[in-house]
Amino acid sequence: MANAGAAAVAVRAPHRWWRSLAARATAAAAIMLATLALLLIAISASGVREQTGRGIEREAAARADELVARLEAGDLALNDVGQAATASGLAYAYVDSASGRPVSGTRPAAPAPAVSEQRLGETQRTDATLVVASEGVAHIAKAVTVAGEPMTLRVGKSLAAAEDAGTRTAMQGVAAALAFLALALPILAFAVDRVAAPLRALTRAVSTPGSSQAEMRAAGSRGDEVGALARAHLAIARNLAQNADALHRLTFDDPLTQLPNRASLTSRVAAALQIGQPLAVLKIEVQGLSRVAAGLGQQFGDEAVRRAGERLREMAIDWARDAESPIVRAADDAEPMLARISDTGFGLLLFGAESGAAQALATAALAAFEAPLFVGEHHVATTLAIGVALAPADGDDAGALLRSAAAAVSAARAAGPQSIRFAGAELNRMAYGRLRLEQDLRRAIDRGELELHYQPQIALSSRAVSGAEALVRWRHPIRGLVSPMEFVPLAEECGLIEPLGRFVLAQASRTAADWHARGLPLRIAVNVSAIQFGHQRFADRTLDIIGAAGADPSQIELEITESAAMGDPAHAARELAPLKSAGIRIAIDDFGTGYSNLSALTRLPFDVLKIDRAFVRDASGAIGARAVVAAVMGLARNLGFETVAEGVETEDQLEFVTEQGCTHVQGYLFGKPMPAPAFEAWYRQRMIDDLRALGERGADQPRPEPAWAASLSA
Repeated sequence: MANAGAAAVAVRAPHRWWRSLAARATAAAAIMLATLALLLIAISASGVREQTGRGIEREAAARADELVARLEAGDLALNDVGQAATASGLAYAYVDSASGRPVSGTRPAAPAPAVSEQRLGETQRTDATLVVASEGVAHIAKAVTVAGEPMTLRVGKSLAAAEDAGTRTAMQGVAAALAFLALALPILAFAVDRVAAPLRALTRAVSTPGSSQAEMRAAGSRGDEVGALARAHLAIARNLAQNADALHRLTFDDPLTQLPNRASLTSRVAAALQIGQPLAVLKIEVQGLSRVAAGLGQQFGDEAVRRAGERLREMAIDWARDAESPIVRAADDAEPMLARISDTGFGLLLFGAESGAAQALATAALAAFEAPLFVGEHHVATTLAIGVALAPADGDDAGALLRSAAAAVSAARAAGPQSIRFAGAELNRMAYGRLRLEQDLRRAIDRGELELHYQPQIALSSRAVSGAEALVRWRHPIRGLVSPMEFVPLAEECGLIEPLGRFVLAQASRTAADWHARGLPLRIAVNVSAIQFGHQRFADRTLDIIGAAGADPSQIELEITESAAMGDPAHAARELAPLKSAGIRIAIDDFGTGYSNLSALTRLPFDVLKIDRAFVRDASGAIGARAVVAAVMGLARNLGFETVAEGVETEDQLEFVTEQGCTHVQGYLFGKPMPAPAFEAWYRQRMIDDLRALGERGADQPRPEPAWAASLSA
């Protein structure tokens, strides 16, 4: 935020021309033009200097030729050479003999450059003149014959005039360049400033969105790079606006129902509490929606959630329209705010409300769900559990108020379908205790507080013990033995069911391997949670755990709930096939309590159907329960499945399931769940009792040998 503010201040700072693009471009152009001008001036001055110098050299050579002609013709005496040179504008002139002895004339202050005889001879033969420029003087050498004697004429002429001409040319060029720059640079600065004007408009538009839009659109109509930049900025601005809107929807809206989400509800609650506005939060859990996804597929599950949201929204609108005193309403008469806050949970925020209004709204919600939801061709029956929290009594900040509502809905869920519970100190205390229990459960596995108890399963054909079901128990160091009905649902809610399931399978596999090694040929049944079974590599993980424990797969039976197996038959077939091939028995647990897909039942590799204890318990007095048990038994016989009746506690129940053709039973009538040592002792005592009964029966009353007798004798 600080950086953004600094940037905004920098953009809004007064415009300093000398820091602008026009100033920089003008300075760069001035440097380049000045450099180019100086280069041209130097070249021009050098050319003038060289051309003038060559003219002086030609003039000096002509004067030398003239003197040679006069000397050879006798018109000029040797003693008059110096005077003639001065009259001709030469710097010096003298004559030397062939041997180099001075004859006459005026010599220069510095010796003239030496000339070879060969080159002097060439000047005589070709009438050429030897010219050498040195130290600002053009030196001329010419062979001459005077009175039949060969001599050398040497003359020199100053090149100062050439230097002066070059200097004048340079000064004139500099003056012209300065005049050009003085005229051109302001024009260039003005042109660049005009070109940069759209860029300043872009800067203003970026720093203050919504301003300078006319300039921005005008700049965008240009066909040059500035227009392309302006159009790019306009496109970016549109995309940013669209992305901001999409981000807001993702942050505060539920994509499935198009309702506000939990973050939006929390924000509104916090805003209302900040201004001291009384309000009520209703947390509504729609029970039955999860079964739709499990039984009909995710598409129907999503549709059911949408239908539930629409029904709650319509109910809230109708209730707000019909609400009358003494219901307290907000000053702005705001309608209740509906939000989706979990997979099957919704929140209703009622502004300016007290307990009477909240109770009326919750009652209206219960009434709205008395009719089933229409999901495609299906009629889905649902019920509500509603928790109500009032501000500021149940929380003076958004987090505390929502926690109170969550505790209230947990109490409503425990109370049964179509229940309403108001938050209070006791419910908050229970919620805190549940949180502490969750924290303790996370450490229970590592601390060795979990243990397995085993409940025997009896084969009705021989009345022998055929196996045992492994049931996890938690021996809490303070609370003692915690019921699985309390901590298993908690493990499912807080994401601990998978490590808990792996622990149970590993411990049961080790026990099975140990029992078989000590002559107890019992198969152990292990429950598998729906979450655990839904993992993509469930089969591989299961076989790895059993193998690491040293057990044979045939010693393990996996009990999978009906809803988990039938919810995704393709996944179930993919994961169960390798387990079946390895020798593991597969049982459907609690058969008849969920959506039964008979087509999938015939295709999946099941071995056992387990009849829920509720049907067995009600079979003695409920005609419907007896019919369900009879139907399941007949279905199992026709499909070749074994059956296990759970919860057999009385002789009447045993007689009933035996008459219906059940193959195995399990319940307190035969034995309660016991730790492994107690189970082993119970099993040995049962074998002793069976042997004693077999001996008392006598040889004249033959009885099929129990299945365990062969292993015992072995």
